[in-house]
Amino acid sequence: MKKQFAIFFMGFCLIHAHIFGFNLELNTSYDNFRGMPDGSWNGNNGGFVSANFGSTLYKCLNVQAGGSLGLYNWDGRQNLVFKNPKVLLRESFITAGLASTYGPFNAGLVYDRLFANHFGIYDLNPRIDQLRFQGGYQFCCDEVGIWGTAHLATSHKQALGVPIAFRAVDQINLFWSHFFENSAKTTIWLGAPFRRSLMFHHKTAGVFTAGFAVRAPLTEHLYVDGHGGYMRARRSCGVRQSRNYSTNVCIGITYLFGNNCSNCSFIDMPLANHANFLIDTNLNQ
Repeated sequence: MKKQFAIFFMGFCLIHAHIFGFNLELNTSYDNFRGMPDGSWNGNNGGFVSANFGSTLYKCLNVQAGGSLGLYNWDGRQNLVFKNPKVLLRESFITAGLASTYGPFNAGLVYDRLFANHFGIYDLNPRIDQLRFQGGYQFCCDEVGIWGTAHLATSHKQALGVPIAFRAVDQINLFWSHFFENSAKTTIWLGAPFRRSLMFHHKTAGVFTAGFAVRAPLTEHLYVDGHGGYMRARRSCGVRQSRNYSTNVCIGITYLFGNNCSNCSFIDMPLANHANFLIDTNLNQ
């Protein structure tokens, strides 16, 4: 049901954008990430392509929808459970939601969903979703505010008869963005997970979260985009701590169709990625 609703919402955005005007961002990026489901594995390297649409729904209310497709571990990977499977990790994110601006105040709410195949240390195919929210106050060339995520359903799988669960990490962050005259933008954030973890039943998944995003123009419509994120692992005995942190570094090129004015863009929230969609699990190796 959630998948059908997201597809319908994205189709509605495309039709509405065709009639009333739109922004469309096409991106291709190199991506490196690891998280709690990767256990003792160093991480995943690969690339993705994405599209993000935005349009005005009514006056100051914007609607947006988009998605990405990524392929990782092109030469296979050494895995504790399945020995070096020569298959690609395939991931798709979809994002759909609304955002609004009222004077200096900005707010947005989107639905994110991850479709993954050959994922994590147990080579599973989870489907995970979350809600992501953001609110900020803009003054001069800066914006300060808060953004966070809340998990929805938990994905239950089995590996060699052992039950494995996945869900999004609930997190809350303070952010600061700076806008430059040439339409460049930088953002940094710092926060922490909240709610109990699947891994740590009476604690959160990590100690704190931090990250950044940057956009720099090359031409009127062509930009360099990058982002990164980190979740500090909880202290654990032995090597367990080294299995439970999350990192992400991504850099790519974006082409923007439509209105290139950063202050007039219909796209208010970034697509789901490995910096704003962290994944919790109950077991790794």
